[in-house]
Amino acid sequence: MTGGGSGGHITPILSLAHELKKVDPGCQLVYIGHKGDKFDSLKQSSELFDFTAYVNGGKFRRYYGESLLAHLFDVKTILLNARDIFRVFGATAKSLKILRRIKPHVVFSKGGFVVVPVCLAARMLRIPVVTHDSDAVPGLANRIVGRWAVVRAVGIPKGNDSRSLESVVYTGIPIDSHIKKVDSAAEAGFKRELGLPVDSSVLLVGGAGNGSSKLNNLAVAIAPDLLGSFDKLQILHLTGLKHQAEMERRYEAGLSEEAADRVSVLGLVPDFYKYSGAADVIISRAGATVLAEFAAQAKACVIIPSPFLAAGHQLKNAEELSRHQAAVVLSEEIKSDELTGIIGELLGDPARRTELGDNFHKLAVPDAAERLANLILRVAHGERPTTN
Repeated sequence: MTGGGSGGHITPILSLAHELKKVDPGCQLVYIGHKGDKFDSLKQSSELFDFTAYVNGGKFRRYYGESLLAHLFDVKTILLNARDIFRVFGATAKSLKILRRIKPHVVFSKGGFVVVPVCLAARMLRIPVVTHDSDAVPGLANRIVGRWAVVRAVGIPKGNDSRSLESVVYTGIPIDSHIKKVDSAAEAGFKRELGLPVDSSVLLVGGAGNGSSKLNNLAVAIAPDLLGSFDKLQILHLTGLKHQAEMERRYEAGLSEEAADRVSVLGLVPDFYKYSGAADVIISRAGATVLAEFAAQAKACVIIPSPFLAAGHQLKNAEELSRHQAAVVLSEEIKSDELTGIIGELLGDPARRTELGDNFHKLAVPDAAERLANLILRVAHGERPTTN
């Protein structure tokens, strides 16, 4: 199993690894990740893997929405990309050494730049490759290695995008097995577990693994009016570790002591599903994995996709939600007073929240991890699964 670079790659790998061990307890799992990844969840779940290794893979940096002229004069990015071409060669050599030693029956690629050298090595050794893309638009790394993959699993039905090759199989997105549809009793239970009043309304701002400066700024701007209008409102703000201290200072400076006591600023949390499970309304970016978790929980969400990530995949993900009326989708250029009004309306309208949550839940694929695990095991046993 290989993938990395963001929580959107790591979380499905962990969920899938749990399912593979459940379906076939005797299977041997090896993880090859990118050296220096900031996500420690794989290290904390080392019991899932029989062997782990890290390679220093290269990365191709590009920014969606930038003009050609901006790319041509971005000297720093050009130099970093040139340097990382050589890193790919070195990582491929190391991956060849690892794969020759462990002799895997199949390589699973979740995406992220680290998968390119690993899957290149698999190609050289004629080891079958299975890829998985969560987003409506496949990532560059998986577009590269997908050319020789025996199966390309996708998290969104291929009828909704341009991926129409015969190798494509729709599986959905693997998520933590603890994540289920949240009813009022379960929501109250999550609030108690997090030390929140059961009768409180909860606004969660999160869903970006490294944090989002834009969402952070919007959250601070709307907090005073919302906390003033809803005296039982609690705000859970997941800022990302690098933003946590700054955001704590900004809330303290901009709120009364009573209001500040109703804001919890958190950098990075384990068991994120407990926080989303406790929420009445969620403000989030549009990463596919976190959206799959919210869909499974049937949560009312306000989605503000990032327009700058490569290939515009968050914009495409958000378009899918709009098409199914599964969330309130907004531009990140929205003014804070407009956002305050939208959030206030949702907090005061339980029926609307239920409608959004139910529409979102219709998009959930609760057995995605099982589907993908069975597909990988069939390839490992020499089968070539029928595509759909």
